[in-house]
Amino acid sequence: MSVPKLPVHSCFPIALAAMFFALASPLNVFSQTGSNINGKVLSSAGNLPVPFAAVKLKANQLGVYANADGDFVVAGNSDFSSDSLVVTCIGYKRKAVAFSDLSDSTINRIYLSPSIYGLREVRISASRYNLSPSTIVGRAIRNIKKNYPDKPFSYIAYYRDYQKKDKAYFNLNEAIVQTLDSGFSEWSVLNKYRLLDFRKNTSFPVMSLSPYYDSKYDPESPDKIIPDATLGDQYGNELFILMVHDALRNYRALSFSFVNVLSEDFILNHTFSEPVIVFNNNLKLQSIAFSAKKKFTGNNLRVEGTIFIQPDDYSIHKLEYKCFYRNKPGENKEMFNIDIEYGYDESVDSLMCLKYISFNNYFNVSDTTDHSYFQILRSYWDTFNYSKPTLVVEFNKDLDPAAATRKKDYQITLGGKKAGISSISAAGNKVFIRLNEKADRKMRESCLIVIDDIKDSDGNFLDRKKNLELYQYRELFVQEYNKPVQFTDTCFIRYMPLEDNCRAGQPGISRYWMNTPENIKQP
Repeated sequence: MSVPKLPVHSCFPIALAAMFFALASPLNVFSQTGSNINGKVLSSAGNLPVPFAAVKLKANQLGVYANADGDFVVAGNSDFSSDSLVVTCIGYKRKAVAFSDLSDSTINRIYLSPSIYGLREVRISASRYNLSPSTIVGRAIRNIKKNYPDKPFSYIAYYRDYQKKDKAYFNLNEAIVQTLDSGFSEWSVLNKYRLLDFRKNTSFPVMSLSPYYDSKYDPESPDKIIPDATLGDQYGNELFILMVHDALRNYRALSFSFVNVLSEDFILNHTFSEPVIVFNNNLKLQSIAFSAKKKFTGNNLRVEGTIFIQPDDYSIHKLEYKCFYRNKPGENKEMFNIDIEYGYDESVDSLMCLKYISFNNYFNVSDTTDHSYFQILRSYWDTFNYSKPTLVVEFNKDLDPAAATRKKDYQITLGGKKAGISSISAAGNKVFIRLNEKADRKMRESCLIVIDDIKDSDGNFLDRKKNLELYQYRELFVQEYNKPVQFTDTCFIRYMPLEDNCRAGQPGISRYWMNTPENIKQP
């Protein structure tokens, strides 16, 4: 929509859906300085990246997680020269590599072999292996109360958010965050967070974007739009948006579509496949694939995912969730993707604790560098060539005459009163609007015109810049649980962007690793 105002001789125009919503020892600290070791974790079957593999130094007990593309970085510290790097991921056999064999000048490719077995290939030792998949999932959800900590606990994690266009990464923000969790018996909104360190990684390209989403399209706004969706309360910053999507921690609350409230809606909204046995190191898990029922997703969306459950105590170790929408016939575009992994942790009474959460989604944003979009060049009164007062609006492109001459798409106000339109004609790149009323000089000075939904000859709508299709990533990787931390300030994160929040820790002290794979900067 355009809202032009008419000064003395001219009328200057003013141009006018979101979603569902490392392990560090406090006594043995290594800073991430000097050369880095960059790696990429790949599957030996198909040579594809292995997302979110755990990468851990065996002796020094330091570790990170690979990103969604299998990329990771560890410090090239001489103290690690006699150590080994152990790489693990659910569904793959563990791999150990001597640290001294890693190169600091190339990307180290580490291949994992799949370890997946059908139920018939594994000896069935208990009747629980014969349960239906929905029954197994139901028991796992009901056992959240006993498998996850119900008393207060804390953890330190590395957080990052960034965008991705095609294969290029940009706008990387990184932070070290402490979470004070009230326990699974309490609502997660009671949790508190401290920002220990924050940085905008300037070695990555920067693109001007709003950090938040908008619920309506505005071509002059840089706000991000998720197609065909509605955004709820964003709770002030990207970290809080991310934590809302932990469906296990929020199992009694609304998380995201179509999990909704996990304890009430997950089984109702999905159909489940027969379980397949996989291993996480030597721990046996049941991998159960699922899809959302069509009556909930409609014809335009497709949902698929996998839940990993330990069959002895019914603990949920991982949830993978993907939602696609049908962009074109036969073409599905990924709308959002969520990965959540939990594991046993001795420092929290060997209960299930968050290892990482990754949430990414597709969105549109106006291309601020697009200067060729359909727009108004100028407007003026023609009081000499026509018998009635005529307003001329000139555009930068030729018009679609049928779309440009609909009276309902024009609203004109003179002297604070709505003016009647006698007729509208279009020729080339101009529109001629003839009014019923006479318009003296003073009335013309106070002219206001609203133009809506007109198109140029190529079908482009007015003031609609080109859209960029991007993916937004928000990720959090836990480094340690229940360890004391020294603060320079005890302030908590408030409902505002992270970079505007108070730092509770001293910036620049590398007690915890910021896991920034250097090789993701290049396509």
